[in-house]
Amino acid sequence: MILYDIVLLRTFSAVCELGGFTKAARAVNLTQSAVSLHIKRLEEQVGSRLIRRNAHGIELTQCGEVLLSYARRMLELSREAEHRLGLDRVPAIRFGMPEYFDLRPLSPLLDRFLAAYPGIRLQIELGIGPDIEALIEAGELELAVVSHEIGEGEGVALFRERRVWVAGSEMALDSERPVPLAVYPPFCRWRQLALELLDRAGRSWTIVAQSGGTAGILAAVGAGLAITILPEHHLPNTLRPLSAAESLPPLPDFAFVLRRGRKPSAAADRLAERILQWFRFSGAAGPGTGEDDQ
Repeated sequence: MILYDIVLLRTFSAVCELGGFTKAARAVNLTQSAVSLHIKRLEEQVGSRLIRRNAHGIELTQCGEVLLSYARRMLELSREAEHRLGLDRVPAIRFGMPEYFDLRPLSPLLDRFLAAYPGIRLQIELGIGPDIEALIEAGELELAVVSHEIGEGEGVALFRERRVWVAGSEMALDSERPVPLAVYPPFCRWRQLALELLDRAGRSWTIVAQSGGTAGILAAVGAGLAITILPEHHLPNTLRPLSAAESLPPLPDFAFVLRRGRKPSAAADRLAERILQWFRFSGAAGPGTGEDDQ
């Protein structure tokens, strides 16, 4: 008798419903590689192929279609059980932030907050800036840290941060050739800013790599294939900021701000006040310094 893992079934159902691994990864708060691993494990449990990739996305095998029907019913039973046991009444704070935001300085604060309020669950959503903004606008997040141009957008400023051009530690930028770029998708403001500033400076450019996540950007830059824009604080050791000697246009500062969701949430309000207090009294120019909240 096989007992299928409900977590694997949830991932499988998300891939089927959303038509792809990337969208499913965002829906279930996993990386794309983790989603692929979940599907592989489920196929090993079943003993048969469930999903095939094709030019249009994915298609289910006959075995996959049968399992999806059962998976939906099993997931519905799981939700009913959670409701009957009262687990869905535990307050949850869905907290979003960009992947390039350094969460480490807030980690002790979050630990103490959860210890003080053991009945609250914290769910952290990581993604690129526009995706986090869209989630909070849609009411799917109670709190979010987002990046804004100085003086623009909604929210309470946490701290001001510098943008820097960065390259791999061994990469030498050739001023006679187009600037090779690793960038986010077209709707991302950071990508638009890089291209606008290079155009104004008269520097030709070429997009070498595009990624919907920071990991892909860091991989391309770390491999010496391209340069990109990142926050100055906490750059990986494999990367170096580029100086004015590379003749790249200067970059404007930006601000990390805290936004609250559209729906009232007493739990989220308590956490927001803790976060604002930490930054207010730390006097930190960035997230790497300052005292903990009291």
